[in-house]
Amino acid sequence: MTIDQFSGAGQSSAVGQSVPNRNLRRFVEGHGRYAADLKLPDALVLLVARSPVAHARLIKVDGARARALDGVELVLTGADMARLGAQPSLWDLPGQQQSNLKALAEDRLRYVGQPYAAVVARDLDTARQALRLIVPEYEMLPVLADMDAGLAADAVKLYDHWPDNVMGRQVWKTGDFDACAATAAVVVKDRFTTQRVHALSLEPRGVVAVPDAVGNGLTVWVSTQSVHQVRGALAGCLNIPEHHLRVIAPDVGGSFGMKACAFGEETLVALAALKTGRAVRWHEQRAEAFVASTHGRDERVDLEAAFAADGQLLGLRATVVLDKGADPYATSMGTAWITGALLTGPYAVDLIDIETLAVVTNKTPTGAYRGFGQPEANFALERALDLAAHRLGLDRAAIRRRNLVPESDLPKATPTGIVLDSGNYVGLMDQTLAQFGYEPGRVVATGTKRRGQGFACYSEVTNFGPSALCKMVGVNSGGFDISSIRMEPSGHVRLFSSQTPMGQGIETVLTQICADELGVPLEDVEISCGDSLLGPYTAYGSGGSRGAGVGGASVMLATRKLALRLRTWGAHLLGADLDDVVISQRGVQVKGEPTRRVSFADIGREAYFGATVPEGLELGLEDRASYDPPGLAVSYGTVAVEIELDTETGVVTVERMTYGHDCGIQINPEIVDGQVIGAAVQAIGATLYEELHFDAEARPLILSMQDYFIPFAADVPNISLLHRSTPTPFSPTGVKGVGESGIIAVPAAIASAVQDAMGYDVALTTLPLSPPRLFAAMKG
Repeated sequence: MTIDQFSGAGQSSAVGQSVPNRNLRRFVEGHGRYAADLKLPDALVLLVARSPVAHARLIKVDGARARALDGVELVLTGADMARLGAQPSLWDLPGQQQSNLKALAEDRLRYVGQPYAAVVARDLDTARQALRLIVPEYEMLPVLADMDAGLAADAVKLYDHWPDNVMGRQVWKTGDFDACAATAAVVVKDRFTTQRVHALSLEPRGVVAVPDAVGNGLTVWVSTQSVHQVRGALAGCLNIPEHHLRVIAPDVGGSFGMKACAFGEETLVALAALKTGRAVRWHEQRAEAFVASTHGRDERVDLEAAFAADGQLLGLRATVVLDKGADPYATSMGTAWITGALLTGPYAVDLIDIETLAVVTNKTPTGAYRGFGQPEANFALERALDLAAHRLGLDRAAIRRRNLVPESDLPKATPTGIVLDSGNYVGLMDQTLAQFGYEPGRVVATGTKRRGQGFACYSEVTNFGPSALCKMVGVNSGGFDISSIRMEPSGHVRLFSSQTPMGQGIETVLTQICADELGVPLEDVEISCGDSLLGPYTAYGSGGSRGAGVGGASVMLATRKLALRLRTWGAHLLGADLDDVVISQRGVQVKGEPTRRVSFADIGREAYFGATVPEGLELGLEDRASYDPPGLAVSYGTVAVEIELDTETGVVTVERMTYGHDCGIQINPEIVDGQVIGAAVQAIGATLYEELHFDAEARPLILSMQDYFIPFAADVPNISLLHRSTPTPFSPTGVKGVGESGIIAVPAAIASAVQDAMGYDVALTTLPLSPPRLFAAMKG
């Protein structure tokens, strides 16, 4: 395969056309650069000393022997953090508690892996030797090994200035659930648990900081989703102005939400660079990542769902508890908030009584992970629907058809305030099940092998914004995005965005939007992403499935401004009225007169080097636009699976999957397919294999890929995709996000199929569906 085949060279870009990912092209050509791979031969190496215990009072950290080692330039301990600001939180829900922790532990160690010291040396071997010479003195304290321990009335407080170990709560209540349940035919009551998982990005985190040769500025390369958020965090922690900092996200090798927040290691590397006046680098090792980077999920939902005899969902009551780990930084209790807010899914139910809370424990902090609270909500609700259907003697499709919001009722606000914007939920479910070949009650048994079918419906909030919503729920940024665009004198285009390529293809999508609006080939547009100096400010960064819907909208609006500017120049040069000219074939022409035209290059030369300027314009060809969505967009779909269960071993094999989804207008169908399939594979891993285990003292038992099980290629079934495209009214692109769609409903769908195969004697309510757990369920 040639480079041109990767780049789409010679093709005319258009919305809906599959154009290969430009990030892939850079990788193939060898131009992709990652933060850990920047060629800085004289850079100093930073290593972090991490707590070996889950909870202890820190008495002393002696770095004297390490400082005396030849080749060591700097040793940092908690004492050096006195003048630094605390690590910021991305979300601060009203009433939420704050830890005020800094990049290095000062008085207490709160989880295995928490940094308490850092060494900066001329080479890696010296840094490792120095690290072994830093000996902490500590006194062990009682351990909060899980959320129940943290919630216990007699639990030790992880933070002395908090009243207890609950960092925050949110309640939604619209009626009396007990009265509702008293009239119900069936009330499903159970605990639904999603386990703690690791994002496991292909590239662990990396940071490089270089002091400016002139002045007092600092350039930081970092593997992140949010360059402006990292810049703001560094400025706050280091007490320096933001304009002295330039943050660049090179090609990021995967993230899945984990790199959405500012981490302490970034502060340490930047501080070390300022103190030494030298370039400093830190590169997370894979074993280190298992305790140093935020984890995902680790929620439980105690759910009660009341149903009428015909299957109508009458009301919900739930308590959602998130194990936040030891520090509420990162996305704070945002995951739990989203679980509560999305617990009603795509269904019509008005009576709710939902409480969400996050509790701190002595584990690695949890943060954002693909789906961000939505798979947790979906697993609980969809499993409850299956269990209710069984008890009422209804088909699983019938009970959903009874409760899905009909197309005629959209847009519709849920009782938690989420607006379901557009779509046909019932139609897509029926179409997906028909393509899949769903046969209710069909269970095939051959020896110890039993086959079952299952499915689940979902809705996904995307295009994360609006700024008013962000302010209401405590997100410490707006929800808008800004793009700028410049046409060069040659007629070629340079697009500037602070959306970050993480392998999801956002740079390709934004380039397509720009090229489509100007009617130029894709190769005429170059894009610069992820640079806080060059790129316009983006409020929330890349996350929340907002790249194409919000970032793409700002690109579209900026490009339309430039298109109007080009038409104005063209009319001026052609001596025509503005209304009589159109953009065509890399230039501007008079309607109906193809020979009466000027090229973009002609306009560029006149705009930059000419002597006359159209009235109302200035020299140059640059424009910018911002977009703040008026509401969230809601993608939705249905996923159906067939599994084979070995009743002798408890092993589940996913045999096939049909995934029906609607993410609005598809700018690049090939990327959409990749996003759905990739997320579905991650979901298979989280459903059947992945789990981060801890012992009774909150010590992690998983520190390598040898012990953390993920799907292999042989575990991935044939995934058949089914597309619908209902535009959202909340973006000029009509795009709904798709980055998290594929991961939301797969756990519930697989659980539905496994339950179908093994029967309903024991309800499957806990992930992962590992062989020991299923074997115990079948025997119990």
